[in-house]
Amino acid sequence: MTAYDSKPQTTNRIYQRDIAERAGVSISTVSRVLSNVGGISESVQRRVLAAAAELGYESSDAKRTNVLQNVSLLTSLHLTPSLDPFHADVLNGVEVACSEEGVHLSYATFNNGSSNADMVLHRLRQNPVDGLLLLSLDDQALIEKIRALNLPMVMINIDNREVPEDTFLPDNYQGALLAMHYLIDCGHRRIMHITWPARSTLRRRTEVYHVALEKAGIPYDPRLVVETEINAEETYKVMTQRLAQDELDFTAVFCANDLSAMGFLRAAQEIGLRIPQDVSVIGFDDIAAAAFLSPPLTTIRIESGELGALALRRLIDRAAAPNMTPIRVSLACRLIERQSVASL
Repeated sequence: MTAYDSKPQTTNRIYQRDIAERAGVSISTVSRVLSNVGGISESVQRRVLAAAAELGYESSDAKRTNVLQNVSLLTSLHLTPSLDPFHADVLNGVEVACSEEGVHLSYATFNNGSSNADMVLHRLRQNPVDGLLLLSLDDQALIEKIRALNLPMVMINIDNREVPEDTFLPDNYQGALLAMHYLIDCGHRRIMHITWPARSTLRRRTEVYHVALEKAGIPYDPRLVVETEINAEETYKVMTQRLAQDELDFTAVFCANDLSAMGFLRAAQEIGLRIPQDVSVIGFDDIAAAAFLSPPLTTIRIESGELGALALRRLIDRAAAPNMTPIRVSLACRLIERQSVASL
């Protein structure tokens, strides 16, 4: 019986959570021991196996325990490092954790159009996996279709408090506050915000932009909010046009991610603006390239790899104990000070 069958369980079924409680270890540790995955000390292995024996667990039961073996990660994004380094880092964290836990990982991308979504869902029905990770999906209708597969599921970087699944995401509110407070403390009052409202996580950062200005007594100016796809190329195009048409009416820019900061830096420097002497810039994510820009980018760090690893290990626990109370984990962000912000 797989983890997503709806058939009733027998009353003498031994769950991994029971073994974990008896042995005093985590459910994922029990899963690794029972799956013969390396990296567990001999003393812990003996304790887990002893607890399993005391509870009446037999090795022939292995196929009937909810051991996570095959996971599929579903997203609407391109996970290539050059196009989307943040999400590529999340995927890498999932891959590393899967390797450590002895779990096989596959992933599928939902492109635009219902036909692609139907094809991916059909493939999952034909070749079922033991659990799903959903990465940065905001299409609620699509999420409902995926939920109908009746598989253990964990959300990554999805900011929707109404979903009943475990969710792991950066604390976008706290991270954006760090960025805005830093700029305001440096004396900036005319702060541009570059963002893309299509994603719920980015809308949370924009919400903080408004809150921080209000708390500081700074009037909100809608002309200073620039909405564009937040990759380097599109931001560069939009800001090249904006800077050519308008006088410089801001002293700092809060970019919704590091890629948009890269696009802004190039557009500003091409018309002779000095960073940070003329304009200060702060990003979000702390991708690897941020430290090697000119000047090195001050930004908000997200532990993206840890985000993916935590989600995978929760999925292991969720498969083993389907009735656990769902959790929402917001990883705190950190300000990384470099050379792209100056005080006035």
